[in-house]
Amino acid sequence: MIDLHCHLDLYKDPLSLLPKVEQYCDFVLAVTTSPRAWEITSKYFSGVDCIHTAIGLHPELVKERSVEREILFANMPNVKFVGEVGIDGTKANITSLNLQKEVFGEIVQKSEQCGGKIFSIHSRNATTLVLDVLEKYSIQSTSVLHWFSGTVKELDRAISLGCWFSINTSMLSSKKGIELISRMPKKFVLPETDGPFITKLGVPLMPWETNDIIRQFSDLHCIDETDANSVMRDNLSRLLAQGQV
Repeated sequence: MIDLHCHLDLYKDPLSLLPKVEQYCDFVLAVTTSPRAWEITSKYFSGVDCIHTAIGLHPELVKERSVEREILFANMPNVKFVGEVGIDGTKANITSLNLQKEVFGEIVQKSEQCGGKIFSIHSRNATTLVLDVLEKYSIQSTSVLHWFSGTVKELDRAISLGCWFSINTSMLSSKKGIELISRMPKKFVLPETDGPFITKLGVPLMPWETNDIIRQFSDLHCIDETDANSVMRDNLSRLLAQGQV
């Protein structure tokens, strides 16, 4: 199983999940919400080969944790994955929007100085703002838009900028999400759980539970489920060929 966006450190007892993650998962991108969280999480998960911990600064936390950006910048040269980062344009975070844009721009520029990283990007209610930053600064980096919820026009722009997409069961449960996923190039899509925030029957999705995504993806594109799995594995291989450490 592949999970390209999972908050593994935020499960109730993350260490207890590691044996199953190691047994059933081929690749898990464990995103973090702050640089200090990354410092701890990366040590906890360092012994599991399939887990790759991304250093992040979640846009919802930028206002209270902006001082931690120096930790982020100091460690970026030594990591391949950066996430969760981006911009959140919801009402609750509107007062920090200018700071979010500033910090996200700095992160992308720092990535370029390091030769390019692989991003897992939050863009809720802020897709155009995120794409503006990527278009202005990103050349060598690879951007994966997590849980994309923009418009079709914004999707077309993201595709033209070379963005990738990580898709989840919540997207596949709405008409809009299904339409967006059907328009995404198959070669630039990977599954995510966004666990523990996305649940099934009230229980957080686990990193090894992406079968439903593969199945629905295969139905959307009228391909066999085995072929859909092959597409995802090929996509992961190409993605991992990107990004510098």
